[in-house]
Amino acid sequence: MGTVLEVRIPRLQREGFMLKEIAFRVEAGYLTALLGVNGAGKTTLLSAVSGLLPLPEEAEIVIGGYPVRENEKEAKECMGFVFEDSPFDEAISAGFTGEMYGPYYRNWDAKRYKELLERFEVPERRAIRKLSKGMKMKFQLAFALSHGASLLLMDEPAAALDPVFREEFMEIVSEVLAEESCGILLSSQLVSELEARADYTVLLHQGEQMFFGSTEELLDRFLLVRGRQELFSYMKSRILGTRRSEYAAEGLILNDGEPVRLNLECVRPGLEDILYYIKQGVIRKGMVI
Repeated sequence: MGTVLEVRIPRLQREGFMLKEIAFRVEAGYLTALLGVNGAGKTTLLSAVSGLLPLPEEAEIVIGGYPVRENEKEAKECMGFVFEDSPFDEAISAGFTGEMYGPYYRNWDAKRYKELLERFEVPERRAIRKLSKGMKMKFQLAFALSHGASLLLMDEPAAALDPVFREEFMEIVSEVLAEESCGILLSSQLVSELEARADYTVLLHQGEQMFFGSTEELLDRFLLVRGRQELFSYMKSRILGTRRSEYAAEGLILNDGEPVRLNLECVRPGLEDILYYIKQGVIRKGMVI
């Protein structure tokens, strides 16, 4: 199916906060993680993509091949949502939600919706408010997949779930991606759990895009060196930033191919490490793009 989302936002001002220099895409069959510390701009960006914020003239968002500005209805039909807080009326059941809202979508498939509810073990007749957090996530996913969404926006879909249920939910997500009919943009604070699953990563910091590309490419860009603090003085020019514990120290360096000759442990950082050093100001935009 190819590209299901293209985003280009040079600048977007909102209540004293600004997004700037945003440019990325989401491909069908792939999971793209949207990451950043609190206040980075993730929610603002998702609001812009989902149409909840007006776009400035110079911005462009294309969903499922439809430019939002010229083909808003068609573009929005290509989107599905899985949010921590369900956007649906929770007083009614999952089954009745399909009957009421499904026909608004031209590609609505009632049979598929029923099959997915059964597969995900979501009770059809129970009021949504009486469903567990995990069931609400599955219900939203079933609805999105039943109207042919090519782009799934997920905002903290598993934040309130226990580890076992989170793993089950992400396995379902992997199965959906394997069909290659849609792509996923997922924002989450559960960074370590996303690390092995995210094909691509968009990094935001203070409203600015720091990185977009392969998650593996991002993690391979740096190395963590660990050992005795006094050894770091011999490679001071290479160390971008440090983090100390009671017994040892850690330094972040660029993985530029130059060997580390001292008696220091070298390991690849995780996404949580990258976010930590971005917050400390030692990873700057030019280092990761």
